[in-house]
Amino acid sequence: MRLALALAAGISIAAFAADLEEGHSAYAIRDGQPLLADKDPDAASVGKLKSHHAYTVLAISGKWVQVKSGPTTGWGYAGNLSREEPPDVNTSAFSTDASATTLSAAARGLDNDAKGYANRKGEADSAADVVWMEQQNDAVGPDGVRDYLKAHKLGEYSGGK
Repeated sequence: MRLALALAAGISIAAFAADLEEGHSAYAIRDGQPLLADKDPDAASVGKLKSHHAYTVLAISGKWVQVKSGPTTGWGYAGNLSREEPPDVNTSAFSTDASATTLSAAARGLDNDAKGYANRKGEADSAADVVWMEQQNDAVGPDGVRDYLKAHKLGEYSGGK
């Protein structure tokens, strides 16, 4: 149950990457996201996206974004991209207003300082939940997530181009 909730939360977060615009830069939410030859999750890979690297958005087609960097051009799932460069590490300078939270801030995990703070403030159960969720995430791996998305027709496998 927790795994399904964690996956659903990740998918919901990914849906908010629709602020990308043609001619502007886009960044991968994390390293290793696939860059594909076509707007299809099963298309041939032409490379892997790297976070902290600006890609030029050439076209947007539904949930797919065509990007270019140097000689490499390919399609990425919009949920794997953000208009803002993701930060190097989690910081404590967050707004408490949920509407001000960026996709890149929401997508990264908590650092050890944040977990320690939760323990000191009596939120140990919450900290334990975060640790559990991170362990589950590590255990599933990218292939498990892809298989789950494909089997349940979620994310880039939700149908439609």
